Amino acid sequence: MKSFWFLFFQYAFILTYLVVGFIVAFEAVLCMSGSRFAIKWVRRLYNLKSFMISVYIFYPMLWIVYLFLELIPYYVGGSKELTKFDIPGMLYCIFPDECDKCDS
Repeated sequence: MKSFWFLFFQYAFILTYLVVGFIVAFEAVLCMSGSRFAIKWVRRLYNLKSFMISVYIFYPMLWIVYLFLELIPYYVGGSKELTKFDIPGMLYCIFPDECDKCDS
């Protein structure tokens, strides 16, 4: 039988992953769609490396949020155009100067 503290920390880890993952995923999907407010928000909170790490850690959450914010509204008829799922393009849109330094 597992101890109370083991289960407590296990559930706390899972819930923290879900909550932080959805926050990062919402930020990333909004940046993919070109939201200027979201881009400013991400530039204020992250640098290129930390945001890239966050996006790849929470990659499954990113697909779930993309499904609910972009794919379902597009196919149901709520939006006219579908935003492309493009992580490198999103990163370049948010951090153009840093990405140019990486390319050279």
